[in-house]
Amino acid sequence: MITVLIIIFVASILVLLSMVSFRAWEIKTSKIEQPKDKEKLLPKIYFRHLEKIMLYLTKYAVQWVILITVKYWFILYTKICKWVKDKSPKINKFFNKKSGEHKPNNNSFLHKAVIESKIKIRNMKEKIIKEHEKELEKGESIDNI
Repeated sequence: MITVLIIIFVASILVLLSMVSFRAWEIKTSKIEQPKDKEKLLPKIYFRHLEKIMLYLTKYAVQWVILITVKYWFILYTKICKWVKDKSPKINKFFNKKSGEHKPNNNSFLHKAVIESKIKIRNMKEKIIKEHEKELEKGESIDNI
């Protein structure tokens, strides 16, 4: 690993020295190209564009953190549920949830991001449950999970 870092460091130093020497040669021989229009060198970035980009980056960062947290939560949850089902069915009946419907009409950016996260969470939950069912079918005992 350290040799890779040393090779990258040496290569970057060589590239840096070649760039500096090329620039010195341009200045020495007066072969510098002058830009024709200085205003077109930098693109115009408006605050609204920057705000939109940052909003999307923040959305993906928050979704990533939530998905990782939820993934490990569902792994723990499925293991505990399987264990409780096998050890005590009465406790399992007590903790069963009743689902209700809730349908908001708001179609804002935040609402769409929440719906997208819920879909990803549901898919991840189904995948984890299928994986644990496959492990149980292979003959693995509940105590090893």
